[in-house]
Amino acid sequence: MANEAYLSSSGADHALAGEILRELGRHGLAATQGGDGVDGAQAILDARCVVAVLSPAAEADEQVRRDLMFAIANGRAVIPVIAADLAGEGLRLAADMQHRIDARGGLSVAVLGRIAEAVRLFSGGGRTIAMLNIKGGVGKTVLAANLFAAAHIEQQKSICFIDIDPQHNLSQFFLPPEERNRVRADAHTIYSAFIAKGPLSAPREEFARLPVQLNRSKGLGKPRFDLVVGDERLFEFTLDGRTERERADALSRFHDLVGLLRTRYDLVVIDVNPCATFLTRCAVTAADHVVAPVRPEKYSLTGLNMLEQVSREIRGRTLRSAEFSVLLNGVGDRPRSRVGLDVDQATRAEIASAPFFGSALLDDAIPYTTNLRSTPVDRYAANPINLTAMRMITQRSLKEALAGAAAQIMRRAGA
Repeated sequence: MANEAYLSSSGADHALAGEILRELGRHGLAATQGGDGVDGAQAILDARCVVAVLSPAAEADEQVRRDLMFAIANGRAVIPVIAADLAGEGLRLAADMQHRIDARGGLSVAVLGRIAEAVRLFSGGGRTIAMLNIKGGVGKTVLAANLFAAAHIEQQKSICFIDIDPQHNLSQFFLPPEERNRVRADAHTIYSAFIAKGPLSAPREEFARLPVQLNRSKGLGKPRFDLVVGDERLFEFTLDGRTERERADALSRFHDLVGLLRTRYDLVVIDVNPCATFLTRCAVTAADHVVAPVRPEKYSLTGLNMLEQVSREIRGRTLRSAEFSVLLNGVGDRPRSRVGLDVDQATRAEIASAPFFGSALLDDAIPYTTNLRSTPVDRYAANPINLTAMRMITQRSLKEALAGAAAQIMRRAGA
């Protein structure tokens, strides 16, 4: 990314945006101001965040609306600067975001300082990765746990998982029922982040308390390995059980949660259900990078093509293969290869020759092994990270494959 920020404003607020631009420059923060001759979409993609000057004039400006929707769809943090009272609902999604700054009294030195501080916060944040394949049964959840355990252990990366799969298998992998029930009783699951009102809602100022510590080894200064616990009640957001207003609130709150976690962790990893729903939209819009696990089989490319179509529709633009990593999982399954065809090589060749995903296919692959299981723990785990293959006594080749694939993914994601 070339810039820390892109400034979006109506023509009537152009001078205010220019003043913010100059202030960011005084703080050493590179930014681009929208206007004539500027490709807003590309400038947003080249920035870590969008500073949007919101006012009644902005509400009437279609370009400001497009900038905000494009930024939200493409995982860019939005810093709303409220320059005047808003008249309607048009920009409410952005105006409600946690990092909004009240500038109705003018751009004072203190207000400009808060804007610069918010931009600096996002410019130095971590990366967000979505584990996603529209096709199920590819080992997505178990790979998420083990790949990023490798990143944590081998490269000392701080990791926070967010489990937005209603089946919450990742949460079950790491935590026993009694601990999941405790988190649920405290209204600290991902469901409470999605819900804006009522006793089950977690206030935005409590989002920092949602992650549960998974690596509980003693010692100060060690990178964190945490989890925002999943909840089966997220099924309400895969059906028609929530209104459009409630979904808009959920999307805004989810982006706020991800934005907060990005300031505290090297990687935020979102585990997503294997289908195209509102939850898929939440994950894709928040992610810098998508990891698509694939098992060597006949229909693997079909699932990837569906993923590309869904992601393109959500992001509203032509995608780049550099935004994805495709990881073969379960190679070397000898019983599957006895039919006279090397399924592993055939699958790799098919994906490698595909026009979009060919360059996204990782060199490393994860071998078939019974050591990678999604069996939930049935007792309290003193240190849940010990459940991963990276900490269990297992074959060296598996650990090397996990560490190698994790390193490739982080390079591609810019982490």
